[in-house]
Amino acid sequence: MKKQKMIAAGMAAAMLAVSAAGCGGKTEKVSYNWSNVAMGGGGFVTGMVYSEAQEDLIYARTDIGGAYRWNESEQRWVAITDHLGSDNWNLIGIESIAADPVDANRVYAMCGTYMGENGAVLSSDDYGTTWSQFDLPFGCGGNCAGRGTGERLMVNPRNNAEVYMGSRTDGLWKTGDYGKTWAKVESFPVKGDYQQGGFSLGVMWVEFHPISGDAYAGVAMKNGECIYRSSDNGATWEALPANVPGLYPIQADFSTDGTLYLTYSSNGGPNESQGEGAIYKYDGSSFTDITPNLDDGRYGTFGGVSTDKQDPNTLVVSTQFYWSDPGDNIYRSTDGGATWTGMHNNKTGEKNYVMDVSRADWLNWGLEEAKLGWWMSDININPFNSDEVMYGTGATIYTTQNMTALGSGTPVTVAFDAYGLEETAVFQMMSPNYKDGEPQLYSIMGDLTGFSHLDVTQCPDEAHFMGCASGGTAVDLDVAYENANTAVYTIKDVRVPAIWYTQDGGSTWGSVAPPEAVEGGKVSVAADGSSFIWNSKVTGNSNIYIYNFADGAWYYVEGLGYGAEICADRVNPKMFYAAYNGKFFVSNDGGYTFQDTGAMIMDEAEPQGVVGKEGHVWLCASSLVMYSEDGGKTFNMIKDVAFNAIGFGAPKDENSYPTIFGMGEAGEQGDGIYYSTDKGATWVRINDDQHLFGNLTHYISGDSKVFGRVYFATNGRGVVMGDIAE
Repeated sequence: MKKQKMIAAGMAAAMLAVSAAGCGGKTEKVSYNWSNVAMGGGGFVTGMVYSEAQEDLIYARTDIGGAYRWNESEQRWVAITDHLGSDNWNLIGIESIAADPVDANRVYAMCGTYMGENGAVLSSDDYGTTWSQFDLPFGCGGNCAGRGTGERLMVNPRNNAEVYMGSRTDGLWKTGDYGKTWAKVESFPVKGDYQQGGFSLGVMWVEFHPISGDAYAGVAMKNGECIYRSSDNGATWEALPANVPGLYPIQADFSTDGTLYLTYSSNGGPNESQGEGAIYKYDGSSFTDITPNLDDGRYGTFGGVSTDKQDPNTLVVSTQFYWSDPGDNIYRSTDGGATWTGMHNNKTGEKNYVMDVSRADWLNWGLEEAKLGWWMSDININPFNSDEVMYGTGATIYTTQNMTALGSGTPVTVAFDAYGLEETAVFQMMSPNYKDGEPQLYSIMGDLTGFSHLDVTQCPDEAHFMGCASGGTAVDLDVAYENANTAVYTIKDVRVPAIWYTQDGGSTWGSVAPPEAVEGGKVSVAADGSSFIWNSKVTGNSNIYIYNFADGAWYYVEGLGYGAEICADRVNPKMFYAAYNGKFFVSNDGGYTFQDTGAMIMDEAEPQGVVGKEGHVWLCASSLVMYSEDGGKTFNMIKDVAFNAIGFGAPKDENSYPTIFGMGEAGEQGDGIYYSTDKGATWVRINDDQHLFGNLTHYISGDSKVFGRVYFATNGRGVVMGDIAE
């Protein structure tokens, strides 16, 4: 058996008290509250699980952003796997999650983003506040093909010390001691032989019969013998008759009368072609095809299935490849699948729902109304409330408020329900020297392009969603620090290369064609927003250009070679800085010409201007940090730090230097997030080993107005925000 690890994991908004002695010997104590910049999801929520032991207790899993628990009193999701950090970054993708139906405090998570590294099982007896970790000898695929299949983890309700786990490549596993140790179920006869995109789907789900207690497992087998049953606590297993070879029962759920309902798909999703699908039920002896046949334009496969614990004849299913507007569909039956009612009919245009995304209306995505959803791999009826049906999508979580009204003529209200759950892969974010009514933060990220935030505690509206303006994949971002309404970003993977900008805080966006037909590139915006420098960073023959907004023209930048790293002074619009081949350059004419200052710096250094400090520029490269207070003529070295990224925020008081934030190591304090209020003389670690936040991206920034507030980028946990506790 693998050695068990004990790990403590705090909640996303937990308070953290730390102290540190810096290089100068000073000791400082600080407490931090951790949360997220509010966006509203932004990624694929692969599954949700309602506790049957405690009302309002819900867990959610994501493909690259960890697991969450619903906090009913605060009406938000709370991250529960933030103890996983860079050393365990692969575990932040959650393959499955299980809530104990007997002891509400117990929860389990099957972790592993990609199959190339071995996964782990986490077990908790305090709602995910602390975890025990058991390392597995096989990989998990939280972000691989088939990640939306049914729950591979399932607690035996008749003996809740016993939990089954279906693997992709190594059959069925089991624990008998609440997850402390796990062993392979040697009697289980198959591992699954269907692969999708090179990834095995294996054992896709486990369910327990509510009356007999028999265990059932769904396996991706090409011959159609996909469901196995054990009536002797796993000692022996029998295959149910082959049902529909070529289709796989990717999700299953028992009704309270013992009927097993199954969604079938010709592939495991979520990003495959539409394929074929069906719905079946199994009564213990035979299968019955109950696929909705409403002649409503439906195509593709089915994803989630959930039965109503208040009524054994009521169930809901979701499609998962319905790309036509208004998106995937949800079907509900109140007679065991004999008849169905859909949320919409794509042939007639009939729509039996209204979308409420008022808390995050960027989810309209340029349409008059938000889509019902896409990639609906999981759907769940609240076991305590038949009106509440929660489902995940490729972008967020939605919940119905009155599902029992479907078919009555009263539309079902479907509301955004992902507040606190953030799953974006963030590249950069910046907090300019904003005034009231101006953006507090700009950010760029994968898939969604980015946002401008007028209030970092509120999800942005549609106007401030960059994805509606440009689409494409964001590459680089810069902001005019003394004119917070002006920002510029670059993109790639679009048909026509363009550089996008706003001059009204993100309410509207315009574009300008780059001077060379090249996608992407890096930008540096003058402090007043009057111009920006663009460097394509593509070939050694490319030039560097400056764009002047006043005359709408491009000009050559003189004095720099290809590959220069450029930044703007954050106060003086006439000053720009550049690092190139171990030398430092400055421009005093607005970026049109650069001169070598004679200062020697480290190779591959990236300069950063300092909010509110003219002539101050810092360099970070190869974990080394240097700074200048005279426009780059001379530099000082910060000793005993090895940072991957630095950023700047509001000073402690009007006589203090701007707060410096670092990501990396400082002295003997280890890897973490740090701040300094004395120009780098001393550093305080502000996170601890319970708050590592998964897979960090090397980008960090302070808030230019709020002392102590820090933002840093993650690959899957959005923009993490920390504030000094009162």
